[in-house]
Amino acid sequence: MPDGVFDLQGDGPAHFVTIPPPRDEEVASILERFVRRAAKALADHDEGDPEEALAALQAAEVDRRVRYPDPFKHSRRSAFLDGFSLHAGVRVHEHDRDGLERLCRYAVRPPFALHRLSHGEEGRLVYRMKRPRGGSLWLVLTPDELIARLATLVPPPRVHAVRYHGVFAPNAKVRRRVVPSIAPGAKASEPAAPLASHSDRAPPADGAPAVESAQPARTYRLPWAELLRKVFALDVLACPECGGRLRVIAFIAQASVACRILKHLGLESQGPPIARAQAPPETFDPAPDYDVSDCHPAD
Repeated sequence: MPDGVFDLQGDGPAHFVTIPPPRDEEVASILERFVRRAAKALADHDEGDPEEALAALQAAEVDRRVRYPDPFKHSRRSAFLDGFSLHAGVRVHEHDRDGLERLCRYAVRPPFALHRLSHGEEGRLVYRMKRPRGGSLWLVLTPDELIARLATLVPPPRVHAVRYHGVFAPNAKVRRRVVPSIAPGAKASEPAAPLASHSDRAPPADGAPAVESAQPARTYRLPWAELLRKVFALDVLACPECGGRLRVIAFIAQASVACRILKHLGLESQGPPIARAQAPPETFDPAPDYDVSDCHPAD
């Protein structure tokens, strides 16, 4: 969320006004209001959900987090209540690209580190945590318990994992005034006009010639070049020599024709060799010596 508000006076782009950071009491008040609303929403939730297995695993994980809260000391501008936590102590400036990268890496980090996982006694798995919890640095799980905990991180099907609210919402009336537009001089790749289907064409009158509709059919698909530019910040339709715009003139689907063209241009016509498939290792890397009696059992 932004660390300020948008001034919507006038008709041009919205003016952003920075506000002071919240106090610890304000963060706690926001979290308390959120927990109250979340509890009400969960109480009204229908338990007859078709995804019963996943819902049961997620409910068990939430109950475990409530019964065994996070023992870590929280920093300023953070709050913890009934298994919910709210942190508002990190601020990334709009021009701090390194800070934004660190924040993105933190958000997409994996659920656990594989090099911390090893085999224990009686077929159990031992995980060495980064910080001790409950007086122990080790967590002992069965393979089924580990899979159950990982399954709780799977989002429900056909549900967006990222949602935008307020002025950032897709259908917000003032979104165009808040979200920055393309910088002057930067041209995005234009999507190709889709072909109109037979159902989109108006039937001709009796004796009148068929007339094609000038308005193309509406499409919600982004072109492949636009997707590559958004994901990898790489404009594949920009000429590396003159900076002009490239245009696709043909698609070659036959491998023999593509090989002849590449050989004529003096380019490699064969891809790199594919390495042979190898079986996974039989065991994990051995863990350092530990005392199983000090391990924190899974609940």
